[in-house]
Amino acid sequence: MEKRTLLAIVLMIVILTAYQYLMERRRPTPPAQPQQEKPAPVAPPKERRQIESIEESLPRLSSLPESSGEREIVVETDLLRVVVSSRGGRIKSWQLRRYLESGGRSVEMVGGSEGAEESVSLLTWSRNREANSGIYAANLKQLLLSPSQPQGTLTMRCITPRRLELTKSLTFYNEDYRVDVETRAKNLAHREQTVGFDLVWGPGIRGSGEKEKKNKDLKPATTLINGQCIEDKWDKIERPVEHEGEVSWTAIHDTYFCAALIPLQRGSRARLERMRGAGPVISLTSPEKRLSPGEVASESYSAFVGPKEIDRLTRLGFQMREIIDLGWFDFLARPALFFLKYTYKYLSNYGLAIIVLTILMRIILFPLTYKSFKSMQEMQRLQPKINMLRERFKEDSKRMNQELMELYRKHHINPLGGCLPMVPQIPIFIALYNALINSVELWRAPFLLWIKDLSAKDPYYVLPILMGASWVIQQAMTPTTGDPKQAKMMLLMPVIFTFMFLNFPSGLVLYFLVSNLLGIGQQYVMNRQLKAPSKAGKEA
Repeated sequence: MEKRTLLAIVLMIVILTAYQYLMERRRPTPPAQPQQEKPAPVAPPKERRQIESIEESLPRLSSLPESSGEREIVVETDLLRVVVSSRGGRIKSWQLRRYLESGGRSVEMVGGSEGAEESVSLLTWSRNREANSGIYAANLKQLLLSPSQPQGTLTMRCITPRRLELTKSLTFYNEDYRVDVETRAKNLAHREQTVGFDLVWGPGIRGSGEKEKKNKDLKPATTLINGQCIEDKWDKIERPVEHEGEVSWTAIHDTYFCAALIPLQRGSRARLERMRGAGPVISLTSPEKRLSPGEVASESYSAFVGPKEIDRLTRLGFQMREIIDLGWFDFLARPALFFLKYTYKYLSNYGLAIIVLTILMRIILFPLTYKSFKSMQEMQRLQPKINMLRERFKEDSKRMNQELMELYRKHHINPLGGCLPMVPQIPIFIALYNALINSVELWRAPFLLWIKDLSAKDPYYVLPILMGASWVIQQAMTPTTGDPKQAKMMLLMPVIFTFMFLNFPSGLVLYFLVSNLLGIGQQYVMNRQLKAPSKAGKEA
């Protein structure tokens, strides 16, 4: 019995430590395909602080030379502060106002180095340098959204020296991290011209583009194509990679945040390349179109640049929720995340929400816990007879096993009853592990006292040590059978898990600490209940 229990716990450790490695290899990664052209976005200058806030009508369309001067247009919503440059219509800053870095600054999603001339472009024009670097006339100097004005559109236009009238429209929403991108190209020349549209983001996100080594926290770039997630390890890419098929979205992301590009028309290809020294660049590329004089072409896209909040991504559609990879037991992990968010609405503290979740899980698993405890106690009562049979038939293992099975049948005991109830808990354990370490809601979320970030390790290792101590107490209260040497080996398990949990997110450690404390309470009650009938039987 002890050997089987020990094996079950060791199996849990192996599963936990090997899990992340196995998941990295779970999805197919297609071979890189060489391409002739590469979009070449570079990183942004430092954001200017003072921007005029008056609205103006769109200037008369004309061919605007670069010497007209670069301007910055600020877009502010309840969730975002975005700075758009009139040079090429590029994004210079994309700040998430409700998510703060350790220094108190808003999370900056543009991943570029300071001092660069350009940044992220949510739209470029294939084979048209003038369109990508020229100055655009904008209909606004500032766009302020609020509940009373829930959406607004920034429109930018220019006419290139080759007589292409280009229009970019960016529609923002007050309570969303989404932006809709519409583009229009009209041929004003007297000859046929070719135009292509590319929606681009990169290099990297969250300032990771400054130096490639800062991209260590980025996950493989992910594309949902033909209903299947394809992952590309961008740091291994030497040449651009393209994916053709039914592209739902393509994204750069880390554990908590993502920049995803979404085509709203068929035929777009997802493209990934690596900007040396900076990081990954993703894009959606549409087929080039040949425009006769006076002919117009247009394309539509969406982009989501923000936190990987599971409920928000679910509402967005396009199967965007698949970017949160919760592993094999996704069907268990997602309800746990939804429950955490629901509980937080009433408690306003994710640490307390985790405690409520732990109590709920203990209640759900109590029947299995009780069955396991009762089986182990029954085995403990039979231990003298088991030892006697083992001593009597120690030279005949076959006969010994037969006699043991007969003893178990006589007393209606399943020798695996103590450890079998642990088996269903393994997928629950893994599901909760994935739910808690992938929850952006826990990012920078404080609990109490010294726990300022539930997504980071306990800085003083108090929670892991308390968890290990509670495990020892719970184990001491659990009925044991078998060899005392094996019992001593079991006492090493709390030590092993304590060292494993030292660097785990404190939210995850909090879950197991509270679970152990509740387990001690359950163990105390069960000990009293199951010993009482035994005493009554002896007195009779």
